[in-house]
Formats: sequence, C-alpha cells, structure tokens
Amino acid sequence: MDYIKWSQEYVNEARKILRIIDRKKALLKRSTPDERHVINAQIIKLRNIYYDNMLTAKHLRQRAKELLDAA
Repeated sequence: MDYIKWSQEYVNEARKILRIIDRKKALLKRSTPDERHVINAQIIKLRNIYYDNMLTAKHLRQRAKELLDAA
C-alpha cells in the first residue's frame, strides 16, 4: 500500500470540502434566518468531515513514516 498517496487523497478531499464550506458561508449573507439555521448545520457537518479527513491523512502519513523507519 502507498500510504503517502492514500494520505494525499484524503487531503485533496478535505480541500474540496473546504471549498464547499466557503460556498455555504457565502450563501449565509443572502439567506433568511431559517435558511441560515440549515446552512450552519450543514457547515458543522462538513467541518467534522474535513477534520476526520485531515486526521486520517495524518495517521496514514505517520504509518508510512513508521514503515520507512522500519525498513
């Protein structure tokens, strides 16, 4: 397994999620209070996914380093 490549895929997905979050934040400026509530809930979920992706990427990089150090 190529843990570095796998890690980078998670980072790339996290970046995509950040772009979605930015678009949602832009929507907040022109939305009603009810829409803001829904959009904020979506942003919270997306941030959790972002942090999970980044944490997974970090663990995969660490695993790759461990394998290289053991070799």
